[in-house]
Amino acid sequence: MRKLIYIYIAAFSLVFSSCSDFLETSSDSKMTDETIYTSVYYTESAVKGIYDRIADAQMYAQRLSINWSTNNDIEFVGADESSYNQNTNRGASNYYATSGNATLIWTRIYQMIERSNLVIQGIENSPLMLGTDKDQAAMKTLLGEAKTLRAMGYYELVKHWGDVPFKTEPTKNDLSNVYLPKTDRDSICEYLITELLSIEKDVPWVGESAGSVSYSTAERISKGFVKGLIARIALTRGGYSLRDKPGYPTERRSDYLEYYKIARTQCLEIMNVGKYRLKSSYVDIWKDVCALKADGLNGENLYEVALGLSQSGEIGYSIGVRFYTNTKYGYGNNSNVVNTSAYYYYSFEPEDPRRDATITTIAYSNASGDQKEVFQSNPLSYNFAKWDQRWMAENTKWLDQNKEANGKWGYGVNWINMRYADVLLMFAETENELNGPTDAAKNALKEVRARAFAGTKNESKNVADYVSNLSSKEQFFNALINERAWEFGGEAIRKFDLIRWNLLEKKILEQRKAFQDMISGAAVEVFDKKYSSLPQNLFYKYKADKENIDKDSTSYYVVNAELEALDDNQLKARGYTKVKWMSGFSEENKRIYNERIQLFSSGLFKDYNGVCVNRYLYPIHSSVIGDYQGIVTNSYGY
Repeated sequence: MRKLIYIYIAAFSLVFSSCSDFLETSSDSKMTDETIYTSVYYTESAVKGIYDRIADAQMYAQRLSINWSTNNDIEFVGADESSYNQNTNRGASNYYATSGNATLIWTRIYQMIERSNLVIQGIENSPLMLGTDKDQAAMKTLLGEAKTLRAMGYYELVKHWGDVPFKTEPTKNDLSNVYLPKTDRDSICEYLITELLSIEKDVPWVGESAGSVSYSTAERISKGFVKGLIARIALTRGGYSLRDKPGYPTERRSDYLEYYKIARTQCLEIMNVGKYRLKSSYVDIWKDVCALKADGLNGENLYEVALGLSQSGEIGYSIGVRFYTNTKYGYGNNSNVVNTSAYYYYSFEPEDPRRDATITTIAYSNASGDQKEVFQSNPLSYNFAKWDQRWMAENTKWLDQNKEANGKWGYGVNWINMRYADVLLMFAETENELNGPTDAAKNALKEVRARAFAGTKNESKNVADYVSNLSSKEQFFNALINERAWEFGGEAIRKFDLIRWNLLEKKILEQRKAFQDMISGAAVEVFDKKYSSLPQNLFYKYKADKENIDKDSTSYYVVNAELEALDDNQLKARGYTKVKWMSGFSEENKRIYNERIQLFSSGLFKDYNGVCVNRYLYPIHSSVIGDYQGIVTNSYGY
């Protein structure tokens, strides 16, 4: 679809010349609204122009998907003593945002909203809305898409900035509706929910059509995603949020259960229609998306932001397995933009395949360009395994371009915005909150875990027994907190889950303590796991191909007494390499790791920011403050 979008944009670029700047209102286009919106074809082109905007680097190609989704207890931006509070992405991720940070500009989001407003107005005024049944069906579904895309923009603004200027009409020639004051985030969420509920009936399910408009893949918004987005917005509206009032408390409204009911209903309707299902293998989600294969009917992904090979997207470049430039796969990447840690690794059951599908303990190649995996022993610098150049190389066009590249380029790996697993777990959460751990709630959780542990050792223990033992509402909720971490690592979900549960600070503090216990050699608690001790040394060896490390050769959980008894020469003879681990680290490394884990996310806390607890919201950029001339100001001590 991304290729089609560019074709439409190239042929149709003048239609939206007024959107190139948020304040421009004139257009040199010879195509008027009367021309565009009297044709389903041109109207569809206009809607696809909105999709082009959400694939921008300031939206899902980079900022929303990667940079602005950190930090939390399992995802963070790597930083040291000199960079953790820089006026860059690093500082913003560690909650040291400033109004002068150029990475925190919302302009492109509002440009997408302005484009949406233009299209929505054009469709609503179109004579085709009163035309034939076929034309009406096509125009109504296109209107639904445009309103959903606009809702996505406002939802992201609310998540990152809280109360923001809000308008649902195009900019007027006299600019009288441009410089508006902030609107309360709850009011925005309520508007979006009401609007999406009113249009979802007009948008087809994936695999269906409305008039001449078809919805064959997850690269286009269909009814399932509209309903899923309603559920997400409802849970945000029903969740906790940092409030712009004296003391800046974190609160949620007393009517929150009404929004849990809305979310539950939408998720249940998605589940009952049978259009989506979990892939049989968790790792196949990531193999397929890396190979540029979009989901469709009976797939898992409700919506993928189409990014387009060589067009846009840092998915796999700024997040994923670390690759150095080599002759086999081509140009390397900079995937250390987002890291995870040994803390997250130890949170998983050893038998859970999601651990190794989510976290990689290796890099590929090195500064010398060797064609082999390289073992990683820095416990604060693990990468996410879901995006891997070896899977991307299955697409020969991608591989050819990466071999020719000499700098960063658009990988074109789609950003999966929502998966069916999220629908199941949102349903389980809302059902538990409203009715306790019913069979319906347990079955939804069980479906996610059944896919994860299928065919593994202790499958029954980790699925049926695990879920059946969750007898109280609190137990079930705590299990969901963990399950969503295990299922969605690296997918820009965890931070906002913890915010709406008012657990962001608590979970980061738990991460710190557990990590410090690990490197001190003390007993440690990670999620629902308890370890009396961890090995002081790790051992690894390569497979017979001399390229890939044998993961089974390394024991992260218990001391390998047999290998510990061998000297370096004996280990080498057996093909093993020994590295220090946790309490076995040098005292200098322990000091460095202890200091860094304290600095990660530290700006969130009042002791560091000097203003309030849980200061996760971003400041409005100084250029916007200047343009608004006092109508909009910053809050939260910024």
